[in-house]
Amino acid sequence: MAYACTKTGDILEINLDKSIFKRVGPVKKLFSLGVTCIAMLLNGDIIVGCGDGTIAKIANKTMAIKEQSKVLGGVTSITLTGDGTYFFAGTSLCNIYWCDTQNLTPELRNTCHYESINHVTFPYGYSDVFATCSMNDIRVWHSRDRQELLRIQVPNVECHTISFMHDGKSIVSGWSDGQIRAFLPQSGKLLYVINNAHVHGATALTTTSDSGR
Repeated sequence: MAYACTKTGDILEINLDKSIFKRVGPVKKLFSLGVTCIAMLLNGDIIVGCGDGTIAKIANKTMAIKEQSKVLGGVTSITLTGDGTYFFAGTSLCNIYWCDTQNLTPELRNTCHYESINHVTFPYGYSDVFATCSMNDIRVWHSRDRQELLRIQVPNVECHTISFMHDGKSIVSGWSDGQIRAFLPQSGKLLYVINNAHVHGATALTTTSDSGR
């Protein structure tokens, strides 16, 4: 038996011995944005990843959905552990999730920017954390264990440049909409905005040693 996934959001079951189509699933529902990857469990059930971020478990006997969950980004890959009890799922937004095959509970294990990184900066005199910026967001990382500590998201604009103020009390950033935005480095809360700082976007900035400007 073989299973094929389609862009229309269904799964085809094919009898390889007779080279004929047998049935289609899931029952009464198609997956949005297509089924992009598939894996089979030891008991015959099927794990599928979909373009809308859905991860689902399909019953082998009925082709009905037994469990499902949602992750950020379209699912691009699924890799099962040797005993079939857990799996890694990768997504189009550069997230890697660790999931159990029983309840499909996703746990974010690794992440990064899904567009080009425009700037990397460290706080003055401190190397344990650093910040990066890209399309839609700024992220603060722990340099020793490479884990994301904070994500600051501003939809539909690109962050070109970032800098920590000399005293470390704010992150100042320049964006493609011409605005300069400052955020608190621990909570990500917006501190202030300088509107229309540049007509064609703010692409570089630096701060003074007294943190006054």
